[in-house]
Amino acid sequence: MPVTTEVCIHPAQSPVRQPDKHGQQHSPLAEQVWPDGGELSLRPPNLATVTRKQVQEYFENTYNLDELLFTAITDEKYLYKCPDRLRLPLIFYLAHPATLYVNKLLLASLISERVNPTFEALFETGVDEMSWDDTENYRMGGAFQWPGLKEVMEYRETVRELVCDVISSSPLSLPVSMDNPWWSVFMSLEHERIHLETSSVLIRQLPVDHVKKPANWKYAPLSMDSSAGENVLVKVPGGRVTVGKPRDFPSYGWDNEYGQMEIDVPEFEASQYLVTNGEFLEFVESGGYQNKDLWTLEGWKWVEFRCARHPTFWVCSEGCKSGCGADLSTYSHCNLQPPPPLNGTTHGNTC
Repeated sequence: MPVTTEVCIHPAQSPVRQPDKHGQQHSPLAEQVWPDGGELSLRPPNLATVTRKQVQEYFENTYNLDELLFTAITDEKYLYKCPDRLRLPLIFYLAHPATLYVNKLLLASLISERVNPTFEALFETGVDEMSWDDTENYRMGGAFQWPGLKEVMEYRETVRELVCDVISSSPLSLPVSMDNPWWSVFMSLEHERIHLETSSVLIRQLPVDHVKKPANWKYAPLSMDSSAGENVLVKVPGGRVTVGKPRDFPSYGWDNEYGQMEIDVPEFEASQYLVTNGEFLEFVESGGYQNKDLWTLEGWKWVEFRCARHPTFWVCSEGCKSGCGADLSTYSHCNLQPPPPLNGTTHGNTC
């Protein structure tokens, strides 16, 4: 729900795990009180007419949702696991968005001092998702000691108060465009919202006994009263289209959204509906991950590299280690036979 005042309203953090009446450990971030029992994502504000109150609401909503997401983790120790070998431990992604607020607000001269220079260097840059960037083991070393959860949550709380102060006291002129210092505020907000998506993927890749449903989390419907019907392909006529976002469009945009280009698009076909879970299950069960004819060249290289048999977060009853409780210290993702190599090699990986 939106914040209704211009003061900084936030959950009462208690990152120390406490046993409940049944002796069970709470999530390391679960000791929090959420407005009206939960948070719904707000729409991005119009940067031509935005008010301080709207920015404050959007910031609180963004920051709260990110912290709520991490309450899915059942034990603090799992924050120091790498669900994906091409990503850093989850503790990095809890701290990283907060450091970007500080770094960008400082560059925009909306603040004059750092909060924690060590954190703002350590948590500034993530990893490249390319196979050669095995950052956790090679750039930082497998024995690298990350800061504790309590330190990270205290840092996030300090940054929260800092951003609230910037929103309430910094001169605001409209519209907020690229040359406006407040552009850095919206860059930081949208950056954290990107990590809502990417962090959720990483958390889903943890073994299932490492996660739980956050309080008041809304799941999509698991069933339908009736079938969606046949998902036929619809023919879309070709034509000339213009792509690109105008610089004066009143929303935040990343650099690759701007400019203008006209492209001739040939006729193509697209499915009438989004692919359903049932359709994708059929694809998996019919051997779709073993048939390179169904993949692009780049996609098949990924299948080989990851020895993929199904989405990583699926629990497999046939020995696959992709998210079904296997030791996260190993890099094996599946103990089934790998697909035939595309070029005579398996990129040095074992399945």
